[in-house]
Amino acid sequence: HPKMPLVPLIDGWETVVEMEAALGIPPGNLAATLDRYNAYAARGADPAFHKQPDFLAAQDNWPWGAFAMSLGKAMYAGFTLGGLATSVDGQVLRDDGAVVAGLYAVGACASNIAQDGKGYASGTQLGEGSFFGRRAGAHAAARAQGM
Repeated sequence: HPKMPLVPLIDGWETVVEMEAALGIPPGNLAATLDRYNAYAARGADPAFHKQPDFLAAQDNWPWGAFAMSLGKAMYAGFTLGGLATSVDGQVLRDDGAVVAGLYAVGACASNIAQDGKGYASGTQLGEGSFFGRRAGAHAAARAQGM
């Protein structure tokens, strides 16, 4: 596809039913996922993944397409920015701020300095991942010794 030269287009379809069949997705699964997501978009709130309202938009315009994002196919690997909320020691936090005992996250899988996706430059997570990785490792080791 000309607008995505580094990611190969698998194919395009006029309907979600055709797309499911061509990609081997169990009938109705993708359609149900899209219906649920579009209902969230209509309400302006995503209770499943808590997507920010500014980025919550109905996905109801065809045609539908699929891109090969697999390593070895795409010329780059995508990643998320702004994941799990954590303490300064990398402990994953629940929505109410309580710690999930024994679960740690650092780097790009944690809510981090690039959580809004703006201003990210390649390598940004190296320093952050190293710094918070050391903190999380030290905290996990101290926790294990105290068990």
